Amino acid sequence: MQIRTATDADAEPLCHYAEALFSEDLPGIFRREAPTLAEEADFIRSHLEPENATMLLAEEEGRIIGLLAFMGRKRAEEAHAGEFGLSVAQGYRGRGVGTALIGALLAWAPEHGVSRVEVAAWSTNPGAARLYRRLGFVDEGLARRAVIRDGEPVDVHLMARLLP
Repeated sequence: MQIRTATDADAEPLCHYAEALFSEDLPGIFRREAPTLAEEADFIRSHLEPENATMLLAEEEGRIIGLLAFMGRKRAEEAHAGEFGLSVAQGYRGRGVGTALIGALLAWAPEHGVSRVEVAAWSTNPGAARLYRRLGFVDEGLARRAVIRDGEPVDVHLMARLLP
């Protein structure tokens, strides 16, 4: 497995990755329709242009098997902090892909002025919260009924890890 930063050339393979991911109707995924090529290209650029943002891909044999998108806050007083979203392709979950992507983010962060990494874990996805806790993220709160999914309220665990 290789971890690398996304590029503009990844727009088309990421569209295919998103299409497969969204078809699973997983907890914690807001979108259900694959993005257009233009939308995906814009999404990639939005994570490559700011100094405190990145998009990391996990690949195996040239196939995208995981994605971590981190966006730092825009205000100067909050630019040291940001939140990530993580996904791993079906068939690769539980094999260390998410751990490797988060590890790469935590290594990248200090060099880009980021000392607070945040993540939101839906209560319907307890495996994600366990992973984040195992990697040193601390529960900072619970946003009760923060999301409505298929007409049902979902609590969201707010978690963060502080970096030196």
